Amino acid sequence: MQENKRRFSRVPFNVPLTFKVDGAEYKIPRFYNLSVGGCLLPISHEIASGIPCEVIIKLGGEESGLEVDVEGEIIRATGKEIAVKFTRIDPESLYHLQNIIRYNSPDADVI
Repeated sequence: MQENKRRFSRVPFNVPLTFKVDGAEYKIPRFYNLSVGGCLLPISHEIASGIPCEVIIKLGGEESGLEVDVEGEIIRATGKEIAVKFTRIDPESLYHLQNIIRYNSPDADVI
């Protein structure tokens, strides 16, 4: 049996986000795999590992002004999805991200 080496709990979070990499911008209607340390995005483009990127999650719709804005790095691209490791986040975005994880986790005590 393979040991789970994940450091952060992952949760489904069904909201749109914007993904920016190499001068391109992708609007993702929904994604299902989010943690404090990164996310998995359903993008079918081949992008090399190690490339810096930005993930912007809008909370409460466009008008609310609330968002999680995170700098990251591509760690894997399979042709069907892209794995992003978060490398820099401001304190307010971190606060929102931690609450997203806490409130969407099946077991908040594990977070």
